Amino acid sequence: MHTRPTTRLALLLFFAAPLAACGAAVQETQTAETTVATPRDDGRRDEPRDGVAISGLMGTISPDSVRDTLQMRQDRFLDCFVRRLDDVHVLGGTIELAFRVKVDGSVLWVYPKRSTVGDRETERCILGVASTVRFRRPNGGEAEFSWPFEVAPPDDVRPALSWTPDRVAPLLAQNLDLGARCRPAGSDVTFSITAYVAPGGAVLAAGGAPSAPHGVDSVDCVLDAVRAWPMPNPGPYPAKITFDIQ
Repeated sequence: MHTRPTTRLALLLFFAAPLAACGAAVQETQTAETTVATPRDDGRRDEPRDGVAISGLMGTISPDSVRDTLQMRQDRFLDCFVRRLDDVHVLGGTIELAFRVKVDGSVLWVYPKRSTVGDRETERCILGVASTVRFRRPNGGEAEFSWPFEVAPPDDVRPALSWTPDRVAPLLAQNLDLGARCRPAGSDVTFSITAYVAPGGAVLAAGGAPSAPHGVDSVDCVLDAVRAWPMPNPGPYPAKITFDIQ
């Protein structure tokens, strides 16, 4: 049961389309008019149309259909934040979900490519919603794309103090082996961690994202350690910090 029925959260949606060859991202805007022709099953080609196709390693999927599909679930994404506001009242941030969609439109995998949400429970909820999405069938095979969105803290809440990574430099120096202890053997995956620090220095909540899909199962190991760190005291109001674990 939610105790903040009148809270208003701001949800900003935008797309990034990965390029299969080099992994670069192209952000779609409302004025984009690139045309793409995609192969048809019968060997002919569809007529070009306005819009940018989101390209995967083996297939393409229309950003319009992706947008429409995900926007239908925006209330469920927002609910992941709302249910945590009593525990983390300054909760907000950006998360970029990396999808791989199977030929039937179901999600093969989805993981947080980037996240400044700072709360693992919220991130898990978002991934749970995202994993059940059914997209239109991609053209030409499985498709990969990323979908970032941002949720601002409630409009009646003062945002957390913004800290730079140097505030935890001594703690990072004391835990240089944390990434090596948590990541898969032989992997070079790194982790981007965001944490909220409560008055007194205790970690109020923490979340994060791996640099590659195979690091997803290692994120909790890193976060378990970070939550136990004695952070600097932010004073009377919570602080928020993002830093990397190598």
